[in-house]
Amino acid sequence: MECINKTYIVTIIKVFITGVVILAILGIVTIFININKNNGIKEATTYEFPLQRDVIEQVIEEKQLTWWIEDEQSFIEDQSIFSCRNNEDVFCSLNTYCGDKGRFIILQFHFPQDYTSEQIQQFNQKEWLNILEVACKFYCNSIDTNKVYKEFLSYLERRDSVKHEYGYFAKRIDDTHFRVNLSSFRNDSSHYQLSALRIMNNKAYENIVASRVDGWKSYSVSKGIKIIDDINVLDIREIKPEEQLVRLIVKGHLKDIKRLKKIPKNLQEALTYHPHKDDYFTAKLTDDTGSIDVFLIKTSLNSSELGQNRNHYIDYYPKDKLIIINFSTLNK
Repeated sequence: MECINKTYIVTIIKVFITGVVILAILGIVTIFININKNNGIKEATTYEFPLQRDVIEQVIEEKQLTWWIEDEQSFIEDQSIFSCRNNEDVFCSLNTYCGDKGRFIILQFHFPQDYTSEQIQQFNQKEWLNILEVACKFYCNSIDTNKVYKEFLSYLERRDSVKHEYGYFAKRIDDTHFRVNLSSFRNDSSHYQLSALRIMNNKAYENIVASRVDGWKSYSVSKGIKIIDDINVLDIREIKPEEQLVRLIVKGHLKDIKRLKKIPKNLQEALTYHPHKDDYFTAKLTDDTGSIDVFLIKTSLNSSELGQNRNHYIDYYPKDKLIIINFSTLNK
């Protein structure tokens, strides 16, 4: 009888200890979740791409935005494009895609011809953060929108929309590329207007950049700009300064990439607009024949990616020996 009681007591103790352990684990998990919430860490929510109408309308309603969908269409499989408009007749094209060419969301904006300076200021103050939040929510809810927005505002503080007509804010978070295109507001150049917002993964980024090649070549032909294809670094030095501008396609890689501290005189004199130091890097373009100093228009590709062998699409000013890389695509 005494043995049975001991066994019974031992069993009760084991059950009790097991219960305590389970409660402790649950308590730790609860504390961890609360800490994450307090630190602003969001649970990742990924919407299925391409976005569907009901998802967009649901998020617009949740955010209490004054936008609505007035049309929808798609030109290719795995893509959806929605035409949206707000109460002030501002138009937004919302384009989402997920397929063999990557995953992206692109918002493009058009403002009414009679939009006033006061309206654009109010739009910028009230809508920019909302637009970024919605785009990030659609793309991946775990993105720290406030951090990206603060960096964007810091970027704007260093710019003058009258002097620097265009803005290209680029940001990289892991596999996610952000790109905000700004242009001077046509009715008051002292303010910027939002032209486009792009959020994309690496694969989409590379494909979107590659899609620029045909347009780059067509524009060159239309303006009578000579294109020299597949030229090496050594031969660049031999180009005679007979033309003001020549366009080059050079295969190679970049190294020693650095931010500009100020705009050099030769870069300022060559361009027809006022460049901003935030929009350019310096680097050395290198191939089997040597290296040459170049300017690189700001990109969200990292040093490792730019160090890969790529096709570089270049504006070359022979008189000043000035080389500006517009964009670079992977060699296939």
